[in-house]
Amino acid sequence: MLSAGEIVALAEAERTRDLYSLSSLCSPPTDDWPVLDVGALRGLPGEVVGRLSEHTEADPVALLLTFLTMFGAAVGPGPHAQADGAEHPGRLHSVLVGSTSKARKGTSLAQVRRIFTVADRRFVTERILGGFGSGESVVDGVADGEDHRLLVVEPEWARILSVGRREGSTLSPLLRQAWDGDRLAVRSRSGGSVVADGAHIGVLGHVTVEELRAKLTETEMANGFANRHLFALVKRSRLLPSGGNLDEETVDALGHKTRAALESARSVGRLVRTPEAEERWAELYYEMAADTPGGLLEAVIARDAAQVLRLSVLYSLCQLSRQIDVGAVEAAWAVWSYCRQSAAVIFGDASGNPVADRLLSALRDAGPDGLDGREMHQALSGHASRNEMKAAVDYLVSRGQVATRTEETGGRPRTITFAVQDASKASNANKGSRS
Repeated sequence: MLSAGEIVALAEAERTRDLYSLSSLCSPPTDDWPVLDVGALRGLPGEVVGRLSEHTEADPVALLLTFLTMFGAAVGPGPHAQADGAEHPGRLHSVLVGSTSKARKGTSLAQVRRIFTVADRRFVTERILGGFGSGESVVDGVADGEDHRLLVVEPEWARILSVGRREGSTLSPLLRQAWDGDRLAVRSRSGGSVVADGAHIGVLGHVTVEELRAKLTETEMANGFANRHLFALVKRSRLLPSGGNLDEETVDALGHKTRAALESARSVGRLVRTPEAEERWAELYYEMAADTPGGLLEAVIARDAAQVLRLSVLYSLCQLSRQIDVGAVEAAWAVWSYCRQSAAVIFGDASGNPVADRLLSALRDAGPDGLDGREMHQALSGHASRNEMKAAVDYLVSRGQVATRTEETGGRPRTITFAVQDASKASNANKGSRS
């Protein structure tokens, strides 16, 4: 059998070859698609991804995040790191973002589930649930019995956003509290209360880019719902017309390794970093503190340090360690960096202002001809006042995303607003329009 290091090397070589050689068949090639650093394929997670990647069309990133999220939910709340007095177990809320069935998001779940069926059958059969329509149903899932672990799997994650937007819905705040590890309480339909202490709830969602952009609103950004999630772009990694042929012997071997890691982890309490890891953590912490891109992107990445900390806990537990070494920190950073790149692609130029974002989209559709005031009002379907539209234009100009020019008409001059490709063009255009 190959060593973990050899598996990692093979997985990365195969991932690079397949993603680039088949990218034209699987999805339109893009220059800004995020790249997963090989450091993320460390230890048991890397071995699992390497073995599974040979026999599935699922993106290695989808396999990796699914494995880490399921492991974090299955291990329970005991092992944790601490920051500012708060405990951070390996509890993740992850969202795989890709095109419907073409991204093979569901395939990644099915493959990883096979391993966990060997590692912890009871967890897979009893503690993985989906289809939650209310906050009460989430609390019900962990309120009874002694096992307060739960993995919420939502293949239509946009539905959670829709439910959370309904008047009186408690789903969004309860999921925020679940990520934090707070006590969960909600008023039941019968007039009483449903309460859960010690709940340990992971979330694994699947969504398309279009649904995510359309339904994740300014409210979810402002209240911290979004930044408690890891968003990762995924796509089909290869074409297997006859499917994969991962044998049961390999599944059993990976399942038993995962079981050993889970059993070891459950005897661990608080994890601390080694001196070398502490030094590297400090460097990354300052880097994260300086990462302030603005707009929706900044809101989405606001809990970067907490996410990296939780990921480092998971990598440590997967290697049966009771402390966080520098390798675990680097692996966690590699996963976060991929999610950070994904968020930049998804949310990078969104502001969180619905008028500004809709207007920017309309101006980009209009091309170099741009739109005048009347046309912008029509593009917004008349749902923005003159002052709101002016404020949106001013905001987009300040961000270097649009510019204005004046056209002579023989009568009253016509002011045209148009989208630009970069800040330098916008700056020059706006300077010209003011001269």
